[in-house]
Amino acid sequence: MVLYEPPANVSTATDMIEWINSTTGQWLFQGILSIVFAISLITMLKNPQNTASKSFFAASFITMLISVMVRTLNLIPTYFMTIWIVMTGLAAIWMYVEGTQWIGF
Repeated sequence: MVLYEPPANVSTATDMIEWINSTTGQWLFQGILSIVFAISLITMLKNPQNTASKSFFAASFITMLISVMVRTLNLIPTYFMTIWIVMTGLAAIWMYVEGTQWIGF
């Protein structure tokens, strides 16, 4: 019993990534983006000069930029990119309400 189609005409790394992504139901890059967010958030929180809102904004902004690039390659669904855009917007509102300055602005 075969649960997935074996790769056909895979000659480049891009073909392999597209095959893995289609086999996993487009969850490959969704998982990668979630891990990038978690790692960048934890890394930013380690700096004592960063507030939680600033760290959340920076991590979601980085992930949003990557998600837009990955979406243009059609490797993630639009709703997942929209989630990161909304999270970045909410983080910006959180920073505004908290009164946190971003790089002196």
